[in-house]
Amino acid sequence: MREQRPNLLWIMTDHLRHQALGCNGDPNARTPNLDRLAAQGTVCELAFSHYPVCTPFRAGLLTGQYNHINGVRVHGDLLPPDRRTIAHAFRRAGYRTSYVGKWHLASTNGLPSWQTHWCSGDDYWVHPYLRGGFEDWFAFDLSNNYYNTYYSTGESVEPVRLEGYQTDSLTDLSLKYLSETAVQLRQPWFHVLSFESPHPGMGADGKSGYPAPPAFQAMFRPHDLVPRENVPDDVVDDARAKAAGYYAMVANIDHNVGRILNWLDDNGLAENTLVVFFADHGEMLGSHGLYDKIVPYEESIHIPLILRLPGSVPAGKRYEGLVSGIDIFPTCAGFCGVPVFPEVQGIDQSLSVCGSRGHPRSEVLIQWLGKSRYNWGDHPYRAIRTNHYTYCLSSEATNQSHGGHFRVLFDNAADPLQMNNLFGKCEASQLQRSLHVQLCHAIRESGEELPAFVTEASDMFGLPPALCS
Repeated sequence: MREQRPNLLWIMTDHLRHQALGCNGDPNARTPNLDRLAAQGTVCELAFSHYPVCTPFRAGLLTGQYNHINGVRVHGDLLPPDRRTIAHAFRRAGYRTSYVGKWHLASTNGLPSWQTHWCSGDDYWVHPYLRGGFEDWFAFDLSNNYYNTYYSTGESVEPVRLEGYQTDSLTDLSLKYLSETAVQLRQPWFHVLSFESPHPGMGADGKSGYPAPPAFQAMFRPHDLVPRENVPDDVVDDARAKAAGYYAMVANIDHNVGRILNWLDDNGLAENTLVVFFADHGEMLGSHGLYDKIVPYEESIHIPLILRLPGSVPAGKRYEGLVSGIDIFPTCAGFCGVPVFPEVQGIDQSLSVCGSRGHPRSEVLIQWLGKSRYNWGDHPYRAIRTNHYTYCLSSEATNQSHGGHFRVLFDNAADPLQMNNLFGKCEASQLQRSLHVQLCHAIRESGEELPAFVTEASDMFGLPPALCS
């Protein structure tokens, strides 16, 4: 029996796909510290982003709600200040809460600034009303510049500049805060360290790409990298070049995770701190000829999720139940004995992770609710990821204008690289009909009315409305 509730430490990354860690089988990855964390804790094998882009994912993560409920419908929306978050829940339970790093829920830069200075590093100000209930604050809304990042703190609009490489400096900031403030408190703490890496951004040379410090860049040469087998031949060279920077950034993240884990060991806190490592979404990195995120393919939606709490979370286990990003809040609350708010829609999977309850999810619902405020085009879709299948539906116009990437049916067990799209094929008609019903149920269960393109597809399949309600 623990004398007090465990501390909670979130280490969050941006653009890190599940496949890019050594513990998840990537031959290119150099992630000894994350592999150590996985060996000491539990890897959630089937964790998925409920909305594969920064801002909406973060809103769902913090509120435990789907995005048509939490008020952040599209990329570029603000998190409404009246929304209750995990920070409010943990504060109410007696925790000191703090946040370091990227926030991206209070964007104030206008579109011209976004288009012309997206790597300026100066979108640092987050008003205290827009900080999601966190008390101690050392964060910025958006930077995308790894050597010119500013953050806000306290009540002042005055910027504070990070020195050196952003990921290293954010880790410095977290370690300083934890050493000087958090461990001096006579109460448990909940701390978030939110890395912007390995999101692409500006490097020290003023060029945009995947920048990492020279020592980490030197670890990876493009021609040595093994591309995923779903990277087309005509983009392999480009994908390898980008991947060299990407894996260098991941290796640097791993180095800094090691610093955090060593600090916990040195301060006698490892046994009483729930460490949770995860990402908001993945990165296509040339798979299917695509880059970035957005699409419902595995490289975009499948995220790493590792939990460690000695004596509570099983060590060396791979949990095979489905996990949505909106489950992370209630699951952490479950491990820490913190009550959640009644409006939370995510599932507490703490007992399931420990093996004392079955797998509670039959699917993860993935949303894209409309046009991003950053002029990325309009491609609404709804998708489900089950243990074996990915099924995604969009309007006909959306599908045609985006190369068919939003109407898919993949058998991930038989086709893990998702090379054979079964959508609309005769041999998969019964499977597609069944998955369509499951998608409709998932949408209804989320509290959303069926979008018109889903209803129209129901008619196409000859499904009666009652079956899809």
